[in-house]
Amino acid sequence: MQKKMPKLWSNVKCVILCGGKGTRLLPLSLKRQKGMIDVNGKPVLRHVIDYWRQWTDDFVFVVKYKKADIYKFAKTLPINSEFVEPKKLSGIANGIYQAKNFVRDKFIVVLGDCVCRGSFKIPSHMEQGICIWEANNKEDIKRSYSVKIEKGLVAKVREKPKRLINNLCGMGFYFFDRKVFDYIKKTKPSLLRNEVEITDVIQNMIDNGEKISPIFFKGDYLNITDTEDLKRAEDILK
Repeated sequence: MQKKMPKLWSNVKCVILCGGKGTRLLPLSLKRQKGMIDVNGKPVLRHVIDYWRQWTDDFVFVVKYKKADIYKFAKTLPINSEFVEPKKLSGIANGIYQAKNFVRDKFIVVLGDCVCRGSFKIPSHMEQGICIWEANNKEDIKRSYSVKIEKGLVAKVREKPKRLINNLCGMGFYFFDRKVFDYIKKTKPSLLRNEVEITDVIQNMIDNGEKISPIFFKGDYLNITDTEDLKRAEDILK
């Protein structure tokens, strides 16, 4: 059972990014959007929605590849659903920016290929936050992002780090307010992928005095990337 969402974060919208092609899941993703691939008899996206429905029934889907499948599926569920499509796929930060006209002051962002089973410890007076998991496998951190905490706040994040200073893995779940949109516009594309990295956006926020709280997660978590991850997802989502 989850704790009740702090009042400041109650009744917010949840933005789910689910527009990617999932090329590393070929051939399964050839005819289906990544989130529509079944795990334990349900699409990955259904597992994601079911988890976050404990706090909200208002969802904004950022779509692109095989978008018609997402439209059709979401409309069968007992949720409020809205959809937005970017002109082109250009990373997480750009996907978040597409939701600018659909959210209010506070909102949650969830990557549509990130699944979990467990609970969060959400700070009661959090302004903004990122979700963090204590990983047992360092490779989970290296393919995600690392997090450093100082004085109870997030001090540093690093995309796909080669060297690790702790076992804290940044998750694909974020609690933002509308200030994030300004920071996305100000952040330059990275040399890594020539797109605005969400970790660079978060680091710019921290460097400019924004308070980003760590939201600790206890349980199992997985960013589904390739076909081998599907078996891990089956075990997590039993």
